[in-house]
Amino acid sequence: MLKQSKVKNSIVLSGLVGTGGLFVAKLIGIVYAIPFSSILGNVEYMGFYGQAYNIYSYVLNVFTAGFPFAIATMVAKYTVLNDTKTVLLVKKVAISMMMLMGFVGMVLMMAFSGVLAPLMVANNAAIMANVLRFLAIALFFVPVLSAFRGYYQGLKEMEEYAFSQAFEQIFRVGFLLSAACLIVYGLHIERRWALYTSVLSTSVAAVAGILQIMHFDRKKSKEIVSAAKQQEKASLQEKAILKELFILAIPYLISSILGYSQSIFNGVLLPTGLKMHYTSTDMISTIISATSYVGVKLTAIPMVLAPGFTAAIIPHITTALTQNNKKLVRKNVIDCLNVVLYIGLPVAFCLFVYSAPLNYTLFYTDDLATSTMVIQWLTIEAITGFVLPVVTNLMMALKLQPKVLKRLAINAVIKGVLMVPLTALLGYGGAVIASLIADAYLIISCLHQISVAYHISYNKVIAVVLRIGVGLLALWLVATGLNHIGLDGLSNGKLVCLVKMCINGCISMLVYVAVTVALKIPQLVFHKSLSIPRGKK
Repeated sequence: MLKQSKVKNSIVLSGLVGTGGLFVAKLIGIVYAIPFSSILGNVEYMGFYGQAYNIYSYVLNVFTAGFPFAIATMVAKYTVLNDTKTVLLVKKVAISMMMLMGFVGMVLMMAFSGVLAPLMVANNAAIMANVLRFLAIALFFVPVLSAFRGYYQGLKEMEEYAFSQAFEQIFRVGFLLSAACLIVYGLHIERRWALYTSVLSTSVAAVAGILQIMHFDRKKSKEIVSAAKQQEKASLQEKAILKELFILAIPYLISSILGYSQSIFNGVLLPTGLKMHYTSTDMISTIISATSYVGVKLTAIPMVLAPGFTAAIIPHITTALTQNNKKLVRKNVIDCLNVVLYIGLPVAFCLFVYSAPLNYTLFYTDDLATSTMVIQWLTIEAITGFVLPVVTNLMMALKLQPKVLKRLAINAVIKGVLMVPLTALLGYGGAVIASLIADAYLIISCLHQISVAYHISYNKVIAVVLRIGVGLLALWLVATGLNHIGLDGLSNGKLVCLVKMCINGCISMLVYVAVTVALKIPQLVFHKSLSIPRGKK
């Protein structure tokens, strides 16, 4: 057996480590957005940037999303069974397969860029098409990197999983800002070339990420190779591994296609509904830019919990099921939900409370009121955004794939049917309401199915949520009071506003933590006593 650390033995610690790396990556994504939006200096180009990533993310999910989860599942399974030969062969087969899948996705996205671009934008469709083509190159490299990450996810090497995410983002941002500054300020070339370079940075960072994780792999694989040489039992054949990968991946793949349909809806259906409600093209551009760029950057903070804990769910649930440990399965489910809610709810609530000063101090916008309205709606949607992937991936890991796929299909249909009419009737808020209705159905029905299949009670989760609500009320009261005494973050210069907002936010969050500690929420969530031990008499 390979050595097991504390992180590997705890789904909470694994999830927190995975989330930590992703949080650093997303935080860097927000920080770089401040100078980057100034470099582009164009709301339309910022919208192009965000919309292109919506399409890219969806294509990436269609061609590869299920396979990292399948790789992690197989690696976790055969590690528990002490079949290290098969573990190594899974890595080899998976990397080759992901490279092929990525190549196909790249070719198709390039081929259809000219068709998609006019549907996504009202003006400058040729620029949008070029952005999509440059971004498509990343579809060849990113799947290879995700195959490596899936492999180490299965081995519960969450430290490397987290570091890889942060390293890739740091490299991407460094290249993006350096190249964009050189083009705009050094060479004085048109800003659209800075836009092209910014999306090309995804490919450059993916290559750097592959080299980093290969370096880690050379050191880490020695222990696994040594164990494989001592193994007498033969490994599975490559065809058997490939078959099992596809059997495991297809439900995850369908889940990703349906679950991330929001990207396509925002790229195609949302603009359609907005044109039916608003007469001003400038307002529509502002809303699309705020949705696809500013909103995505901010709501990514609470939503980072989803991929972080999803990465931990797969190997831990697979291990518990392989060992037929139903008690551990139930504990893992409750722990996941409690930690995600305890961290995610206050973060999303803070984004709502401070949406105006965040938008004013950190991002470029021609219409602060409209951008703030969009962000406030998105922060409400972010609550289901970080809970839903955790719940659906719990269903997948708990071998309830057919039931979750059926619910995901219904979820996508509800969103698709409601988004345009509700947006046309209510404006941007109608689009969010459509998503909330569909997501609420999916979350509630999936949790009920898990409860029925594994006899899980959510009483502890309900108790945690109610106590969190008390903490959020205290946070809001303090934040509102501080606004009234001048710490509103919406007066004077941007730097002064940023300082005021940070002071307001820190004080309010300290109050939230104090209230929740008094209500013993961290003790319930993390299974740790926060009492100070008394000295011996």
